[in-house]
Amino acid sequence: MPIHPTLTFKSVSDAEFAVIDKAVMRCAYATHNKFGRLFDERIYENDLAARLRAEGFEVHTQVPISVTHGSFETTFKLDLVVNHMIYELKVVAAFANEHDAQSLHYAMLQNVRLVKLLNFGVSKVQGKLLANALTQADRYCPTLRNSGYRIITPHCERLVNHLKELIQDWGTHLSIHVYNDALVHHCGGEAYCLQRVELRTGSLVLGTHPVQFYSPGFAFVVTALSRDQAAYQQHLEVLLSHTGLKGIQWINLNHSRVEITTLELAEE
Repeated sequence: MPIHPTLTFKSVSDAEFAVIDKAVMRCAYATHNKFGRLFDERIYENDLAARLRAEGFEVHTQVPISVTHGSFETTFKLDLVVNHMIYELKVVAAFANEHDAQSLHYAMLQNVRLVKLLNFGVSKVQGKLLANALTQADRYCPTLRNSGYRIITPHCERLVNHLKELIQDWGTHLSIHVYNDALVHHCGGEAYCLQRVELRTGSLVLGTHPVQFYSPGFAFVVTALSRDQAAYQQHLEVLLSHTGLKGIQWINLNHSRVEITTLELAEE
């Protein structure tokens, strides 16, 4: 099994969630009143967990979830689980899109419907409830869109096949970082795959830029863009024109669409 949860979660109804969340928020306010907003997340996590346990809730912290594919393995940790409800804790000035994405990533790994963000880095604790509206079937039946994909080296098909196998194992909508890290691993690991290339304008070397190689002279990029793809492609073309790269395979995980675009250095 490619996703290995530590805990088995049961479905939480809206009524059950309301009871759990009322207690969590009450305890979160008490924790915040005691410690303010300047400490590390773990301080708030541990104090909140202790308060909830004292009220009789089943509480787990730093719950690991292992994700594997072949020889690749990585582990994620859930900050706080209260009676089968996941809470992700932050100490930030404001919630950002990446916080939503991370929380939904955890909900999909555990195949649960609800997950809630808590922010202790503001004057009053903020809560943000997120719903995972996707079924397992939705995530495992993506549309593969050929957005100009071409085979430009014998290793292209291997790269794309690795991607297809990852989605077959894990489904879509997880953090793009886990797909990217797995592809790096299967393309030879960081020592081979991650390199810096010179950026030039004419004969002047401006510096170096990190790229991910899947074959000598050929790089790959993984994104999760749902808009502005044309503008991003233009930036990739600029990158290509100022390096010694021969081509780039751009993989865009656009919700339930997997878009693969091949960019090649124009012949002079």
